[in-house]
This record gives sequence, C-alpha cells and structure tokens, in this order.
Amino acid sequence: MKTLFKAILLSMAMPFTAVAAQLLAQQSWIPGWQDTAPLTTPRAGAAAIEANGVIYVIGGIDGRRFLFSAEYARIQPDGSLAPWRNTARLKEERGFFSAVPHNGFVYAVGGGNGPNGSHLLRSVERARILPEGGLGPWKKEKHALVSPRRCAKLAIAGRYIYALGGYSGALLDTVERAEILPDGSLGKWTLEPQHLTLPRYVHAVTQTNGAMFAIGGHALSQATGQPEVEWATLNAGGAPLQWRQAPPLATGRYGLSAITHGAHVYAIGGINNLVYLDSIEKTSVAADGALQSWQATTPLPASRADAGVVIYKDWVYLLGGTNASGYYNTASYATFNDAGDIGFLGMAEASKQRQNTAASAPAAIISLPNESVIAEVIDTAMYSYLRVDSPNGEEWLAAAKGGYTVNARIRYSDGVQIANFYSKTLQRRFAAIRFVGRVEIMDSPH
Repeated sequence: MKTLFKAILLSMAMPFTAVAAQLLAQQSWIPGWQDTAPLTTPRAGAAAIEANGVIYVIGGIDGRRFLFSAEYARIQPDGSLAPWRNTARLKEERGFFSAVPHNGFVYAVGGGNGPNGSHLLRSVERARILPEGGLGPWKKEKHALVSPRRCAKLAIAGRYIYALGGYSGALLDTVERAEILPDGSLGKWTLEPQHLTLPRYVHAVTQTNGAMFAIGGHALSQATGQPEVEWATLNAGGAPLQWRQAPPLATGRYGLSAITHGAHVYAIGGINNLVYLDSIEKTSVAADGALQSWQATTPLPASRADAGVVIYKDWVYLLGGTNASGYYNTASYATFNDAGDIGFLGMAEASKQRQNTAASAPAAIISLPNESVIAEVIDTAMYSYLRVDSPNGEEWLAAAKGGYTVNARIRYSDGVQIANFYSKTLQRRFAAIRFVGRVEIMDSPH
C-alpha cells in the first residue's frame, strides 16, 4: 500500500517538476536591477541598515528639510520588500549621518541639520529593535562625539563602534571610538592614536570580518571625487587601527555607498566633478584583507548619490538618493552571480517591464530656495565659480560649468557649504564656498 501511495505521489509531482524545470531553463542572467516597494518619503543622506531580515531607513533630507522620521520594510522570501511602515522618530532631525545595528539596538551618530546642514552634530541616539520589526523610542546617549561630524561613517569591531572622518568645520582624518557597554549604552568617545592616511568627507566605509575599508570622498583642494582607498586590519581586542593605502578607484567619487559581499567590495554611485554617477566598481579581497585592482560591474538603474545601500544574504538594495533631477523614494534590488557581478535571474520579456524602472521614476522636486544676482564669474574646465549678491550678503558658489553672466539673476539649491576651501586650479582660498547641484537662470542682462 505504501509503495502504491508513493507511486501516485510521484506521478502527480512529475508534471509540476517538469514545468518548474522548464521555467528555470527559460530564465537567464540579466545584468540590472528590479524595482520593489518604494519608500514612503523621498530621502537622501539618510542612514540605511539591515537587522533580522528588516531594512530600516532613518532620517535624511527630502530636498526641502531634514527629517526626524524613520521607516522599515521586511524582506520577503523572493528578495522583494513588503510595504514600508513608519516607526519611531529620531529625537533630533539629522541627515548626512550613519547608523549601525548591534545586539538588538541601532545607533545613529553625528550628521547635520539646519540651513545647508550648517548645524553640525555631536549627538548620538539609540533605539531598541523590536521583535515585530519596528524601533522602540530613541534615547539620546550620555556621551557625545569628541568632534561634531557631518558625513562621518561608522563601523563596528569587537565591542567598539568607530566613527571615521567627516566634516567639523574642516575635513577630518581622525577616527574616534566608543565602547558598547553590556546594557547597550555607549561609553565615552575617544580619539584613535592613528589617523586615516588623508581626510575623508562624503566617503564610504565597509568591512569584512578581518578588515575595514575607507573609500573615496570629497577631494577638497580640487573639488572632485577622491579615488584613494585605504584599509586597516581589525583586532577584536581593540588594538589601534593601522591605516594603509589600497589600490585606487578607477573613478574618483564622493557621496558614494560601499558594501561587501563574499570576497568582493563594491563602490556604488556618487558624484565626480559635480556629475552624478550610475557606475559601480568592484574589487576582490585577498586572504590578508588587501584589495585587488578595481573594475566595472553592472551600473545602477539611474545615477544616484547619497543613497542607502544595504546587503541581506545574497541581495543588495538601493534606497532613495538624489541626482540633478531631485530626491527619490525608489527602491531597487538585485543579487550576485559567481563572478560577483550584479543582476538577477529572470525571463527576458518580463525583465523589460521590471528592471530599471527607477531610471524614469518621478523625483521630488529639488527646492531652489535661494535667489541672487551674479556679481562675478570665474570659469574653469569643469566648474563655474560664481560670486553672488544675496539678501544675506555676498557668497561664492561652485556649480557645474555653464553659461553664466554677470548681473544675471539665478535660483539655486542649498547645496553644501564648506569653509576655508582652497582651489588648486585657481590657486585661491575661499573663506567659504557653497557647492550646489542645481542652478536656474531666471533672467539674463540684455
């Protein structure tokens, strides 16, 4: 009787098995990305993390204001995301900061808010990760950073959390750390004795089990993206990090993201020469943690900077971000093949409808709240430096090279203001300059 029952089950299963095999045979590897549930709010400069199969996107800027809000989505078995849900709001609005999860808590560190992000933050917040997926109330940690750090990046090694680089009125090459105490609170932040090999700002940090990597950033003296990469071997006992150079990126970039998956490290998107990038570079990690040379892999569905990028198992997620068109709430995902390239398995016809929809997705309009008259124009090969007369007084802007003329009235985005900027091209130091991604000419002199 048991034999007959098994035979019946087998005969019933065969057609389904055959159909499944046929469908699998029709699938092919497609370099690209698929869209999934969009964020509830456009966000760039937000912190994005994964914990227990849930992705959290926290704070950031929506093109008009810095955000308190946070949202989360559960990763489904096929890699797509369930609809996003709002969760506990930060105590302090913040963007251009980092967060990390550890032992049931998430830590949000530094960043900025206020006009142009000019209010630099030393504060640290912590929230408990709840079993159902949301976050408990945020609590401000007793100990703040040694230095305010906008665009610092975080990593965890052993029982310590590290904050690397950033901006505190000047670009920082310093690293500070705090011990994670048994109750989840943080001890006092202290400066590491060893500095990074160069200042890092709007850079990216990622790590393997044995090494930490600092990648790219804003080359202040040239107003371009840094190609330089450095790394340090991790020591669970807390020995000082010893930083050393690694092979440089093929393209300098800032506002990028970085991840590790398997034996590969990836540098994703960003900006170079005020041009938003859709390119991705990958490199492989040697047994001792050293990196090999970088090479191109599958690009993003659209150019992005200051996006959230997270890894879960064999999936990678691209969340929000910004480019010259605005701020995005889109979410895309992909996986990896054996060579470490990015894409997904799918039917060719279906993929045409599903992949790369973020390239044409609507963006939140970039706010252009500033209006001025151009008093002076200095053009270089890549940039236009504009001295403008605004209601708040005179200031300098740096924008992508364009046809600007004296006495033209313009509107422009808030951008990022940097003090004590030195231009190698002009051999000139500016007390302060604002790098803006978008400028509109309202009227030109006749």
